[in-house]
Amino acid sequence: MLVTVGLMALALLAASLIRTVPSYAVAEFGTKIGGLRALTETERLIMFEDLGTSPEPDWSSGQRDDTQVGLGAIWLAAPADAPMTRRIALPAQTQRSIVTMDLIAIDAWTLERLELSVDGTPVLRQSFSAQPDLIAAQRTEVLSRDGIVLQTRLDGPQELGFETGPGLEETRLSVELAVTTAASELRLSIVPLPAADPATEAQPPMWAIDNLMVIAADR
Repeated sequence: MLVTVGLMALALLAASLIRTVPSYAVAEFGTKIGGLRALTETERLIMFEDLGTSPEPDWSSGQRDDTQVGLGAIWLAAPADAPMTRRIALPAQTQRSIVTMDLIAIDAWTLERLELSVDGTPVLRQSFSAQPDLIAAQRTEVLSRDGIVLQTRLDGPQELGFETGPGLEETRLSVELAVTTAASELRLSIVPLPAADPATEAQPPMWAIDNLMVIAADR
């Protein structure tokens, strides 16, 4: 009986995350109903990595980390100054891909940056800091590229469970990309960069990727 109830609960949770609906006109970033992602008949879920649903993400460096109570499973950059790249195969007939992810700056950032590239071309640079005197200096630089529309949301600092320093908090950048491409794969790269005007030589700060999701549409 308990097993049956558990399976029913999991099914309800999955239904609340991804819903399939009849095809109708969608925005560049897909359809959302009540804040939930909905798939039309022309869309296909390629990847959904949240709370450890994929145990072995295929990033070029880093490691899986599920020790943070406030986050669940994340992909932690290790070493912190190493770029991370991932190739994502797309189904035949794909015309548009929607990519969402969270980039998490952990603890002591002093306006160091992360640069996101798609197929080798930089599309976004973001500086981070949770220090009160530097929060207002954070900058989002969106780099124009044909065929890509990008939107971001930068959350305020909050404690997410890392314990590498006293009183330090994390900052999360939610990224959403709509990529028009008929290629057979999508290549994502994230490169850590120093601050634009570094005051001192410091150890590269920690960062992580969370909640990566990819949807492919054939029109």
